[in-house]
Amino acid sequence: MKIFQFNENEPVLTEPTVLVLGYFDGLHKGHQALFTKARELAAANALKIAVLTFPEKPTLTFEKFEHEMLLKLTSDAKRDALFAENGVDLLYYQSLSSKFSSLTAHEFEEKVIAKFNPKFVVTGFDHKTGHDMRALTSTAAYKVIVIPEITDTTGKISSTRIREAIKMGAIRAANQLLGYDYEISGLVVHGFARGREIGYPTANLVIKDYVHVPSSGVYVVDVLRDGARLRGFASIGVNETFDAKDTTIEVHIFDFNAQIYGENLTVLWLDKLRDMVKFDGIDALLAQMKQDEMRARNWKK
Repeated sequence: MKIFQFNENEPVLTEPTVLVLGYFDGLHKGHQALFTKARELAAANALKIAVLTFPEKPTLTFEKFEHEMLLKLTSDAKRDALFAENGVDLLYYQSLSSKFSSLTAHEFEEKVIAKFNPKFVVTGFDHKTGHDMRALTSTAAYKVIVIPEITDTTGKISSTRIREAIKMGAIRAANQLLGYDYEISGLVVHGFARGREIGYPTANLVIKDYVHVPSSGVYVVDVLRDGARLRGFASIGVNETFDAKDTTIEVHIFDFNAQIYGENLTVLWLDKLRDMVKFDGIDALLAQMKQDEMRARNWKK
């Protein structure tokens, strides 16, 4: 997959494409339906799949800023990887600036869509184009394919539902909506080494990406390192047992003793075991951690 910054002054692509439009926060099951259709069209018509998307949420352009707007369901690197996994050949990013968002739907079709030489344009059922917010329609040059709403027993599969599930700690439900395990990557830094003192050394993670972090609690996780997938459990929150004040993310990897300070670890969040609790002492904490370990080791999808 090749990645570009969109430039309306660039010439039209010489190879015809299937163009997919949308923001795609998380590239969840609803989004994946668009790419399933795009792959079918590409294979049947010998076309490349192109995507035009935005690096940040559209709300940053149209609404009063709040820090929450910066948070995403995937890091930028993970999002690119998901596009590649979904068969994208050409990925174009375009900042949703005031200038770009001022285009009418007709101008968008002439100045943007035409650059991709599309034979098909694939969008979601709720996709609107231009500041006049018009749905795309087929032309003599290309056919517009609109993918209907994708639902489960609760309703529409959406990024909003996934964000809310993560916020509540309902990671298993979030993963079902995503179609893959939610992940966060972080830098391993030194902490207070209290876990090591009680036989549960932890990797303390600093998260540098603007991503949603699950609510406080203890979780079953898998950790990706050097091509291996390692089971463990992780805690998010303030460790009141040790009178801590700052929120931390600490990951204990089972049967693992290597020094990994300064490494970037990718943590796959699988399920929530329990809420954070203040224990009366080390013995009570240790007994609970042994139970957490047993449940995490035996956990299966």
